[in-house]
Amino acid sequence: MEQRISLVTLAVPDVAVARRFFEQGLGWTVNSAPNPQIVFFQTGGSVLALYAREALSAELGLSVTETPMGAMTIAWNGRSEEEVDAAWRQAVSAGARPVKEPEKAFWGGYSSYVEVPGGHLMEIAYNPFWPVETDGSITLPPPQ
Repeated sequence: MEQRISLVTLAVPDVAVARRFFEQGLGWTVNSAPNPQIVFFQTGGSVLALYAREALSAELGLSVTETPMGAMTIAWNGRSEEEVDAAWRQAVSAGARPVKEPEKAFWGGYSSYVEVPGGHLMEIAYNPFWPVETDGSITLPPPQ
């Protein structure tokens, strides 16, 4: 198996609310919405999906937790601390719940967190060790 992640799916209680946050609040573009239960955003070389919690439960044949926060985070990396500040303000203005305001991080970067509609955590950070390319991609430095 190739070392890559193709798709990150967030189970959300209301796809329309979460979609509105990413589309209207953050200015992202929906690439596909085959039905009201799921929506896809192209994010560089991968995809972010918003999937109705009840539809995922039906697909799995298992109950999907209603308390997603803390088990996993998604992240958006900016090219500077100023870009992080602006993105954090935009996310909060769009309806994200502030969890941790942008601040210098112990690991040498600059980091913040918001809770997006659906209860998932999104880190908004600047990592000086991981340059963000013009297309938004990040290439990790080689192991030392």
